[in-house]
Amino acid sequence: MPRSAVLVLLAVLLPLTGCEVEWQVESGPPEPASSVGQGDVPAGTLDPAAAAAALAGLRVADKTSLDGYERDCGAGDGCVFGPAWADVDRNGCDQRNDVLHRDLTDVQVREGTQGCVVIAGVLDDPYTGESIEFRKEDAAEVPIDHVVPLAAAWAQGAAAWTADLRRTFANDLGNLIATTRSENSAKGDSTADEWAPSDPAYGCSYATVVITVKERYALTVSPAEVDALRSMLATC
Repeated sequence: MPRSAVLVLLAVLLPLTGCEVEWQVESGPPEPASSVGQGDVPAGTLDPAAAAAALAGLRVADKTSLDGYERDCGAGDGCVFGPAWADVDRNGCDQRNDVLHRDLTDVQVREGTQGCVVIAGVLDDPYTGESIEFRKEDAAEVPIDHVVPLAAAWAQGAAAWTADLRRTFANDLGNLIATTRSENSAKGDSTADEWAPSDPAYGCSYATVVITVKERYALTVSPAEVDALRSMLATC
């Protein structure tokens, strides 16, 4: 039954029962549909079987040049994927904080930010399987990883995209996962044939996220990347 119909029905029935209901309105950014933890993936990620089928349909090609790629936005220069982090879903909270709300537990927020700015929480890092505490003053210890790196996307199709599409890609929650600084640094701009999560138990999930994003944006995969992704899917 649609939510609006439920509310109408309650409005009619509750007075007849003599019950009083205290209505509460949630404030701040909405809860994302799924959290990311050990073995978990962002909402909308393909299951292993669907990912295997999607992988077979991706165009295989070597990476192209990084000519024209610029990650950082300097004075007077427009970075090719736009400034980080944008509030692309216009929920009043930027994408970094949206990811922290989704991926952390025991979240604490800063007062006066409409429930947006995360100042503390606990991350169950999917890449390592370790649990670490997040504190706003040490925010760099919990960066947000682009599962399909921006540089890799540029060399595998994004160089031909519009600026709006690249901005959307850079802020797509389906391609963003909170992790540790050491793991994020080790990964850098590597693709699946060049890097894998430290915890092999997350290999299957990692592959499904990569393939989902590649299919969603019609990005290519290199021959070595196909082999690596198939190997990870074989662990599912």
